[in-house]
Amino acid sequence: MGAVDRLTTRDCGLPSLLLMENAGLNLYQVLKSRFGERLAGRATVILCGKGNNGGDGLVLARQLARRESSPAVILLCRPEQMRGDAAVQLEAYRKSGGQVASVTSREEWAEAAPILGGCRILVDALLGTGLGRPVTGLLAQVVRDVNGSGAFVLAVDIPTGTPSDGIRSIGPSVRAHATVTFTAPKIAHVLHREPETFGQIYVTPIGTPSQVLDTPDHFLNLMTPARIRAVLPARKTFSHKGTFGHVAVIAGSRGKTGAGALASRAALRSGSGLVTGLAPDAVQPLMASFQPEIMTEGVPSTPAGTLASSGTDRILELLAGKDAAGLGPGLTTEKETVDVVRRLTREAEVPLVLDADALNAYAGQARDLVNLKGQPLVLTPHPGEFARLTAHPVPQITENGISIAREFARNRNLWLVLKGFRTLVASPDGQVYACPLGNPGMATAGCGDVLTGVITSFLGQYRAQARVSPSQTTDAVVSAVYLHSLAGDLAARHRGMDSLTAGDLLDHLGPAFLQLRGRGGRSSDPVENAG
Repeated sequence: MGAVDRLTTRDCGLPSLLLMENAGLNLYQVLKSRFGERLAGRATVILCGKGNNGGDGLVLARQLARRESSPAVILLCRPEQMRGDAAVQLEAYRKSGGQVASVTSREEWAEAAPILGGCRILVDALLGTGLGRPVTGLLAQVVRDVNGSGAFVLAVDIPTGTPSDGIRSIGPSVRAHATVTFTAPKIAHVLHREPETFGQIYVTPIGTPSQVLDTPDHFLNLMTPARIRAVLPARKTFSHKGTFGHVAVIAGSRGKTGAGALASRAALRSGSGLVTGLAPDAVQPLMASFQPEIMTEGVPSTPAGTLASSGTDRILELLAGKDAAGLGPGLTTEKETVDVVRRLTREAEVPLVLDADALNAYAGQARDLVNLKGQPLVLTPHPGEFARLTAHPVPQITENGISIAREFARNRNLWLVLKGFRTLVASPDGQVYACPLGNPGMATAGCGDVLTGVITSFLGQYRAQARVSPSQTTDAVVSAVYLHSLAGDLAARHRGMDSLTAGDLLDHLGPAFLQLRGRGGRSSDPVENAG
């Protein structure tokens, strides 16, 4: 964002002082939207640092003094330490009649801190996006007192103590009730492990032109309802089953037919015109009993009820004419089944989604993940499966998922869906997409199988509609991931997280579609709700 702001000023001719003015005005508007006419009667304290974050706070102070009532402003520096635009805003505030107090020691803070006990609104404009080490000393004490104040806390850009590009706080940090950030969310706003740190997040424009943001160099993207809505598979009036694709789900084994059934049902619920479940013939009758709309085919099985290598040619024949296939849920890693998976991955002439045991078939051998027919490969590992693929330890994956996923997808020329607290999609062109939805209730058996079915369905619908370019494949995968997480959030809202099951996600795919297409009420996306 620092680079974006510099480019906005240098290449687009928008003065940095104007951007700061717009930021402060947005802060005022957020407070006004929260408190309305009550804002004028609420005692407000604004804590300002010496940088641009403090400058934003001073603009807010001037707006409040002009429109509502004068706040108390405390600088955590000497006035002469203010530099650049922040110094200009300090001078403007003083010339408008505003008063500021300056605090630079624990003793001075001890004298000033009692004011927090009487305030109703407390604005954290201390540190912005440049934090690189834990706050200590005086600032750490200020943070603790802010958190203990009992006031409504509004953070400017990011709560003090939280790195904007990290997923964890690195020391004492402000716990905000709301955070106003500018132009675009920062990494921490979406991926931080304690999202309650930010409260409600407001993403507000300050005048940055879109072309400054929309460049390939800015490879980290947020999935948003508007983007997903624009790329959902079309449902035109004059359509038939073939319009929406025929997909296959290759899954299940003795004792694990439910995984294949969930994936197949998810594909059907996600809009596929036709779904065929391919299962070991030992369990095919059971697979056929789960849902009558799903066709099934039995293929040769081992004595253990898993896929036999002798059935690979038959599976390849059955894939002819299909638009996509999902491979892996409930297959097991019996040797013959692994051989089937590896040959299908190489020779299938349809886009493939690899999940669960299809991924485990490549444990430690990710270099072999290639489709010789040039078809897209989509991998959907959770961190444990990805660790087995790559030999990266799970903690390293969870801490550095963006860079690791991006490198893997680029090097292997495939799409990687790294499931987790915030699911990431990495594409072969080096772009990474973060999903802001999902909840702990989805950490239960079968939810990954549902995701396999949804992605398979979207790939099939796209191919049936001749949308087969790499960027369109990315659209299919990203929109499927978002829809799956949205269904999970809707299910949690109606069922509760504690009792959530994968079947609940299936039941809420329809409401998720309705919401995305504009017929389902309020969005559950925290960024869209923020305005």
